[in-house]
Order: sequence, then C-alpha cells, then structure tokens
Amino acid sequence: MDDLFGDPRWDAYGMLREAYLAVTRRIDAEVSPGGDLDASISDLLFRLARTPGHALRTVDITRALATSTTRTTRLLDTAEERGLVTRGAHPKDRRAILVTLTEDGLAEARRRGALGLASSQRHLHDVLTPDEVAAMTRILRKVRDANQW
Repeated sequence: MDDLFGDPRWDAYGMLREAYLAVTRRIDAEVSPGGDLDASISDLLFRLARTPGHALRTVDITRALATSTTRTTRLLDTAEERGLVTRGAHPKDRRAILVTLTEDGLAEARRRGALGLASSQRHLHDVLTPDEVAAMTRILRKVRDANQW
C-alpha cells in the first residue's frame, strides 16, 4: 500500500464516515421510508421542533442541514406544499425569510421523532454503553463545533 493511503489518519475519517452512513441509512429507512427527500423533510422537522419557537431563518436551515440554498428552497417548497411549514418575513430582519413549523408539522415531527428515537435506541444506544454514548456525544460536538462555518 502506498504511503498516502496507508496513513492511519484515514482510519478515523473513514470510520466516522462509514458509521454515519450506516446508522443514517438504518434510521432513515425506519423514519422516512419515502427516500432521500422524505429523510430531508424529517431532518427539517426535527431541527425546527428542537428549536425554541419552532422557527429558523432559511440560511440557518441550510447550515444546519449542511445543504445548498437550492436544495433548501426545494425542500421548503415541498414541506410548505404539505402544510408542514410556513415561510414569512423575519420580524427583525426584513432581508431574511423565517420558516416556522405548523401545528401539522409539529404533529408530523412528533410522529417521526418517536420512530427516530426508537431507531436510535436500536442502532446506537443498544450498541454502546451509556458512558460510550456520552463520550461519543462530547467528541462529535467538539468536532462539529471546530468545523462550523
């Protein structure tokens, strides 16, 4: 094996990516069986449901979901058509659009959230000890925070 791909730093990155993809595929299949768009809607609903006031600017949604502005716009169009969110003017920044979870959106977030927690239990919490979950959470938060835009 050449020196570049024999470098042990690949192990940490590769395992992070492989674990993320494996767990995400499992949980998405249980929570959002409609595929990629459906999984993105679940991510949107969960993010808004966990945000005080259940509302975020579109730019914050794009960052939180690590997607493009074009993809965020399409996602919001679909979620709005389904009655899950509304878009309106931000009360303090006329340039920004505020996306707010509707009552139907919150109900759907709760339904999918219950499935998500049960799936997370099976694919993370039943695999790791409570101490390992706590350590993983601390480590992933540190990595995320160090790499935020």
